[in-house]
Amino acid sequence: MAPSVDPSTVVFYQKKNFEGSGDTYAVGQDVSVPGSLNDKYLSVAVGASAKVIAWQHYNESGHYREWTDSQADISDIGGLSRFKVVDDDTRAISFLFKDATGGDEKQYSLKVDARDVGTVMLYSTTKDGGEYGLVGILPAGGPPVTTAIYVRDEHSGGYLCVGSVFFQWNEESKGVDVVENENWPKQLEQKRTGKSSFEVTLVDNKPSE
Repeated sequence: MAPSVDPSTVVFYQKKNFEGSGDTYAVGQDVSVPGSLNDKYLSVAVGASAKVIAWQHYNESGHYREWTDSQADISDIGGLSRFKVVDDDTRAISFLFKDATGGDEKQYSLKVDARDVGTVMLYSTTKDGGEYGLVGILPAGGPPVTTAIYVRDEHSGGYLCVGSVFFQWNEESKGVDVVENENWPKQLEQKRTGKSSFEVTLVDNKPSE
């Protein structure tokens, strides 16, 4: 059973099942795990008002996880190097990038330059399932966020399109909407898969003129 922690904090442990002494972090902290602790955390107790947004690597790459509840085993992230502690009503916006044009696995890349998470690179998949990547963070009721996106053919090295995506808080659903405007690339389609998760599909591999 997870130990009780202050609502606005999280406690990381170097053993599974919350064993041993813990290290406490508060809402608002953006942590690059010190070298001595890099890849060492194996469980986390999450306060009732907190949420953890976590990455496998320091540069926000590799596996990405979002923990809203205490986790007795976080080893599936492959080693924790970076995390943010945010309010539990903050939405972590994630994309799964799929290819419907018949290309090879990982032939296309979707690069997102997000203010809160930096540059994120997602690679296309033609398979069912797949891993989502974090592309933005939007606090509850927060102002809209515009994020630049680029789609590139990794075989030719050329860009198919450059555009932007507009994220907006939806007060009714308490989630995030993707608003398609004139800068949304026509080669992409998107559909919602969760309150703040979306499947983005490449439907046309012809470069923009």
